[in-house]
Amino acid sequence: TAAPIGRATFAVLLFQDIAAIPLIALVPLLSSATPDKVESGWVSVGKVLLAIVAVVITGRYLTRPVLRMVAGAHLREVFTAFALVLVLGVAQLMDLVGVSMGLGAFLAGVLLASSEYRHALESDLEPFKGLLMGLFFVAVGMSIDFGLLAREPLVIAGLLVGFQAVKLAALRLVARPLGVGPRERWLFAGLLSQGGEFAFVVFGVAGQAQVLPGSWGARLTLVVALSMAMTPLLLLLRDWLAARRAAGDTRSYDAVSDDGSDVIVAGFGRYGQVVCRMLLASGFKATVIDQDPEQVETMRRFGFRVFYGDATRGDFLEAAGARRARLMINAIDDVDANLRLVDTVRREFPDLPILARARNLTHWFQLRARGVAMPERETFEGALVTARRTLEALGVAPYEARERADRFRHHNLRSVEGLRTAVRDLEERASQAKLAREELEHLMEQDRLALDQDREQAWSQASVLADRERETS
Repeated sequence: TAAPIGRATFAVLLFQDIAAIPLIALVPLLSSATPDKVESGWVSVGKVLLAIVAVVITGRYLTRPVLRMVAGAHLREVFTAFALVLVLGVAQLMDLVGVSMGLGAFLAGVLLASSEYRHALESDLEPFKGLLMGLFFVAVGMSIDFGLLAREPLVIAGLLVGFQAVKLAALRLVARPLGVGPRERWLFAGLLSQGGEFAFVVFGVAGQAQVLPGSWGARLTLVVALSMAMTPLLLLLRDWLAARRAAGDTRSYDAVSDDGSDVIVAGFGRYGQVVCRMLLASGFKATVIDQDPEQVETMRRFGFRVFYGDATRGDFLEAAGARRARLMINAIDDVDANLRLVDTVRREFPDLPILARARNLTHWFQLRARGVAMPERETFEGALVTARRTLEALGVAPYEARERADRFRHHNLRSVEGLRTAVRDLEERASQAKLAREELEHLMEQDRLALDQDREQAWSQASVLADRERETS
C-alpha cells in the first residue's frame, strides 16, 4: 500500500465490497415480474431503507452511550458479548424485512467502527473473524458444483472468458483516473480481475429471491471461483510477457565521449544523484554512467549528462575518459557489479582513485581488500545524524551531541578497520549470518569500552579542574 498501485488496488477492493450492499438491498425489486409484484418489490425496498435508517439512527444515538456504560464495567467478556449481541440483533432485523443477514452484520460492523471503541472491539473480535471467515469459504467451496464444468464446459468457459475480458477492460480504463502509471495499468487490471467474495453473498440472496432462474446461480458461483483461481495465472502470464519484452530490448549502449570531466560517476540511483547534484552545484562537471535506460532518459530531460552503458567494461570507461579523469565515484547499487567495477579500474586504470559506496559492512570489507581507501557505508552517516538529533531531543547540547557523534565516528572506523584481520580468518569457516553476529558483538564491545574510557577521561579531567580550583582558592 506504500506504492500508488497498491493504494489504487485497495481503494477498488473496498469500493467493490461497499457496492455489494446496494445490490443485496435491490434483490427484492429485481425479483419482481408483474405490476402487482413490482408494487410488492417497492414495498420491500422501502422496508429495507427504513430498517437501515433505523439501525443508523439507533446506532448513533443509542449504541455509543450503551458502549460507554458497558466499557465502564471494565469486564472484557461483557464488552465482547454486547458487540456480538448487537451484530446478531441487527442481522436478525434485516432478515425480518427480507434482506440478507450478511447486510445486517455489515451495517452493525459500520456502526461499531464509528465508535471510539473500535480498536478494542477489533482486537476482541479478531478470533471470531478468522474462524467465521474460514467457515464462510468452506461453505462456499462446498456449494460449488464442479460437475457443471464437465457437463457444460463451453458455457462455463465462455462465461469465464467474457467476465474476465469485461472486467480487465473496465479496470484498464479506470486505472488512469486513479493515478496508476502507464507501465502498471495492466498489472492493476490483472490484480483485480477476479470476482469478489461478496459475489457469493449476492448470488445466494438472489437465489433465495428466485432472481436467477434454473441453475444460473450455480453457474455464476463456479465462474467467480474459477476467476479467483485465474488471477495468479494471469500474473504469471504478465510476468512472462514482461520478461519476453525485456529480452527483446536490444538497445545498444550509448556512444560515450570524453568531454573533459574530472569525475566519472558509475550508478545514478538515489546515492549517485546526491553526489552528482552537489558536484554540479559546486561547478564541477561529471560523466555519469548508468545501466537503467528509463533512468537515463529521465535524467537527460533534467539536463544531466548521463550515458546508458556498462561501467564495468574497460573499453566503455576508456571512452568516457577514465585514463585522464581525476576520480571515479562507484555508486552502483548491486554489490557484485560494484566489486567488478573496482576490479576493472584496478586492472586497467591503476592510477585512478576510487570513492566507493558500501551497502553493508561485508561489502565494506570487500572494497577495502581491493585497495579502496575510504568506502562509505550508505546508511552510516544518516544513522549518525539521527543519533545526534536523538541526543539533542534528550537534552544534550547541540555542540556536545556533535562532538559525541564525531568521537563515535572515529572510534567506529578504527574498530571496523581493526576487524578486517579477524574477518579474513573467519571467512573460510563461518557463514554470513554467523559472521555478521560476531562483527556486531565485537563492535558493541568496542563501543562499550570506548564509552567507559571517555567517562574515565572526563572524570579525570573533572578531578584535575577541581584540584586546581581548590589550590586557587
